[in-house]
Amino acid sequence: MIITLIVAACLAALAVAWSAPYENSQSYRSEGHHFMGDDTLDFKERLTISEPSAVISLLERQGEKERHIAVGASLVERSRWRVTFKVEDIQASNEEQLFNVSRHSELLFSRQYFRLGSILNLAVIPVRGDALCYYILELDRLRCMNN
Repeated sequence: MIITLIVAACLAALAVAWSAPYENSQSYRSEGHHFMGDDTLDFKERLTISEPSAVISLLERQGEKERHIAVGASLVERSRWRVTFKVEDIQASNEEQLFNVSRHSELLFSRQYFRLGSILNLAVIPVRGDALCYYILELDRLRCMNN
C-alpha cells in the first residue's frame, strides 16, 4: 500500500515536471510600444510552438513605415519551467531598421540574439488561464502573451 502511494506520487511529479507550459500549435500574442523620445515604435508579437518547431513573428510600425520579421526555430528542450529554442531561419520584409540604432541600442541588442544558430532560453512563469509568461534569459526581458 505504501509502495503504491510512493509510486503514484512519483508518477504525478513526473507528469507535472514533463508537461508543457503551453498549448501545442496555439498562437500567443502581445502588443506594445517602445517610446523613443518623440517617436513611438509600435509592435505586435506572436509566438507559435508546433513541436518540434516554433515561429516568432514581429510586426513593427513607426509612423507610415512597417517591418515584419519572422524567426523560425527548433525546440531543443522543454519542461514545465523552461523552453529552449535554436534559431534556424530569419526572414525580414526589408533590411532597413525603422529607428536609429545608434540612439536606441537596447532595441538593437535584443535583435543580436535573432541570428542563425542562436539559443534562446525561456524561463516559464506559471500563470492561470490562457496566457504564457516567460523570461528570456539572454535578452533580460519578461514577456506575457495571450492566446
